[in-house]
Amino acid sequence: MAAAVCSASVLFSLLVGNVGAVLRRQVSLPTRLAPAWTWQPVRFVVAVGVAGTLATALSAVLGVGHPYWAMVAAVAPLTARGVSRQMVRAGHRIIGTLLGLVTGAALLVLGLGPVATVLVVVVLQVLTELVVGRNYGLAMLFITPLALLMGQLASPRPAASLLLDRGVETLVGGAVAVAIVLLEQSLRRHRMRHRS
Repeated sequence: MAAAVCSASVLFSLLVGNVGAVLRRQVSLPTRLAPAWTWQPVRFVVAVGVAGTLATALSAVLGVGHPYWAMVAAVAPLTARGVSRQMVRAGHRIIGTLLGLVTGAALLVLGLGPVATVLVVVVLQVLTELVVGRNYGLAMLFITPLALLMGQLASPRPAASLLLDRGVETLVGGAVAVAIVLLEQSLRRHRMRHRS
């Protein structure tokens, strides 16, 4: 059942995400499509692979148990356009998450019941949607407790370990994203020097 819901969610997301592209194509079709090769997917694969590997390795040492949080934190900054925006997004991700852990800790300490938790999650989701387009860092103040509370609904864990997981894995993912951006910049400069 869970696999069916997950698959249906993915299909629905793809449908919604591509409606605009389909409608634009029906209005005006280009006479010739230009090749659209980009290194972006390779960057994402590297970011996910490195962040996931590091987070999994840390799980043996620190006991952190959500390596996918590191993977998301590594990819999210890379989706921004331009080096400076990617670096700012990485900073927003890290600082916003660390500050969001304070709110998350306060909410977890309250020990809310399932109904109250769902209501708080709804409020946090609305707040996230209101600010995410304007300020990613501010949105992380709401996204972080939202993720923590949703996880607690599905599979309750001690609050301290959950907070540690989110903080450590966000730092790992953010560091991986920054490293990828800096490495790309270094390689670009190196190529430019050799061309001239």
